[in-house]
Amino acid sequence: MLRTTIICGILLGLLVAAILIAGSHSSVLAGLRYVIANPWGVVTLLDLGVGLLFVAVWLALVEPNPWRAAAWIAALFILGNVITLAYLLSRTCRARRWPDLFLPSRPSERR
Repeated sequence: MLRTTIICGILLGLLVAAILIAGSHSSVLAGLRYVIANPWGVVTLLDLGVGLLFVAVWLALVEPNPWRAAAWIAALFILGNVITLAYLLSRTCRARRWPDLFLPSRPSERR
């Protein structure tokens, strides 16, 4: 699980760095207008939305606390895959085995 934690941490760091670099060049709204002007940009945003929806459903299924799940999902739709990686990193730190990372815990194992 340590390798997974390291990989998630590195990817999270890279994504945050890319966001900060892009933010220093132009605003999010200016970038969004530029992306939406191209049909492939719209497809890319649709792809992102479908992926985030999938992650939101998975998160709702595996997170034992519904209020915590709702908070993670709200953050997911505001901040995107930064939250996906942060949640995976959080979950990886608590997981003992691979199934613990991706599957819901049994009621007897919930904290």
